[in-house]
Formats: sequence, structure tokens, C-alpha cells
Amino acid sequence: MNLVSKLQTDYGWTPNFRQVFKRSTPETGEFFRVPQTTGTPGWIVFTYNENAVPVCLWITAHECRPLKCIVDERVCGDTILRVERISPSKFVLSDVWVYNSNCIASCSTFEQRYTWTKELLAIAHQYTEDTIELIHKSALPEGTLFRGEELYTSVPGANGIFVEQEKSCMLLVSRTDIPDVYTIADKEGYIRVPDLKTSVFLRKKGTQFSLKCTPHDAQSWSILENIPEVEVNAAF
Repeated sequence: MNLVSKLQTDYGWTPNFRQVFKRSTPETGEFFRVPQTTGTPGWIVFTYNENAVPVCLWITAHECRPLKCIVDERVCGDTILRVERISPSKFVLSDVWVYNSNCIASCSTFEQRYTWTKELLAIAHQYTEDTIELIHKSALPEGTLFRGEELYTSVPGANGIFVEQEKSCMLLVSRTDIPDVYTIADKEGYIRVPDLKTSVFLRKKGTQFSLKCTPHDAQSWSILENIPEVEVNAAF
């Protein structure tokens, strides 16, 4: 049994598991609000492999691969974190599902977990230029792009509500003869192509297509759609 299958068996969790669901903005009620970035959603798992060696895994519905991470080994008794990857080495911590084999998400409020994970990162995580960095949402880097907001009630175990950012819009995009250069109908600027996965994603779209975007600056737009990772082969 591989590690992902073991986690699924032990905790009833899968890489497609969701803690937030898209809804319209509620008209009443008090909510704890946090931004949702445009990063790739996925999971970071701290566990032990078949040789009892602690490992850190990046898991999505499309891939499972190890990451270099500096963390206190005492969190490796199966800890499952929901994250948003905003760069190859930077991961924004969104929530925690399981901590050391305990499903704390089912018996705590999001605000409690938000406060606790901030304290956890401060004492249990470090990073260097050769390792990944876990970032709490209270300390997001300047210039971070947002897809929208997540709203949470004070009910323990309740799922969150995702409300989309109003500035996003659908654009009619055209491919040019220059590689990775895409123009926008009736608007100035171009589509940002910051990495290989975005390049591959756009090439598969054809010569003209609609794309959900948000302004990045006066001259460019950032894609808000979920961009699949480029397939990599990994064995565990």
C-alpha cells in the first residue's frame, strides 16, 4: 500500500477532499474572513515512509511528490495541511485537517485553527533557499494575488464559504505568432505567463478562447483558473 492509499484508508481523506464550497455572499451572520490566493490548491502531508523516515509530501489529484522541508519531526505522526502553492517553493497554509493522527478540523472552529497554526509555524518550521517555505495567511508576501475570500462561522467542524473576488472577469484571448504572448479583445495588456505550467495550459487552449482573469497591473492580467501541474514521474 502506498502512502496516499494509507492516508485514505486511515482518515477517509482523499486529495480531492474539500473544506470550502463556493456560495454567494451570505446576507446575515458574523464570519471570520481570510483571503484565498490564486495559488494552486493542494495538500502538504508530514508522515513516515515504509522505512520509518519522516517525509514531507506535496499531494494533489494529479501528483504526489516529496518536498524538502525543515519541520519539527514531532509533527510527522500524520499531519495533513491544506495549502495554496504560490511559487515552486512557497506554500500558503490554508487550514489543517489532521494533526498527528487527530482530525482537529472536526472539533474546532476555523478561527481557532487559524490562530493555532500561526503559533505552530513559529515554533516548528524554518526554511532556507533550498527548502520550501510555509506561509501563514497573516503574513502573505506583498503582491500576492487573490481569487476571493473564504468565510467561516464559529461552528466547530463547519466548512467554509468561498466568495469570488468581484474584480475577476472573463476575457476573450487570442494567441499571437510570438510564443507565450496572448492579446485580449477590447482591452489593453496581455496575459501573464509566469511559468511552464501556464505556458502548457494556454497552448492547449487553441488560437482564441475565453479565460477567467484578474488585473495584475496596468499592462497585464493574471489567470484565475486552476492550472494543472505539468506531469512528472515520481515513485515512492
